Amino acid sequence: MYRTKIVFFLFIVFSLFSQNACRKKDDVVPYVRVNFTIFLSDPDFVTLQTIGNHVFVTGGVCGIVIYRRSQDDFTAIERCCTYKPSEQCGVLHDTINILQLHCPCCHSRFSIIDGTVLSGPAERNLVLYNTSYDAINNTLHVYN
Repeated sequence: MYRTKIVFFLFIVFSLFSQNACRKKDDVVPYVRVNFTIFLSDPDFVTLQTIGNHVFVTGGVCGIVIYRRSQDDFTAIERCCTYKPSEQCGVLHDTINILQLHCPCCHSRFSIIDGTVLSGPAERNLVLYNTSYDAINNTLHVYN
């Protein structure tokens, strides 16, 4: 009887360890501190003067896409694709559909408006950063 208890105990321990070992590792976009301000009057960002335009800037993991949604609303999206983010493949602007970003590595598609997944193997939306627009100084603060 004592031997049966030991065998049962070892079976339970082995089962728990094997379940944990087989569990899919959670590959997520790494957290990177983002905190910068851009002047929209700067020639590098003049396209953001118009609603519906975007620019790519350095920062984050693979860079950041800043998109002007409306007069006072901007979206700052991490370019690192959420499908296998450890590979750090940066999404690009789709030349056919101007409201989409696409990943050249896995071919996932995302909305440039809010980073949501539109298609592909990616299941998570792109990471969004906070934005704060100052109309008086014509500046945009991007941060997390």
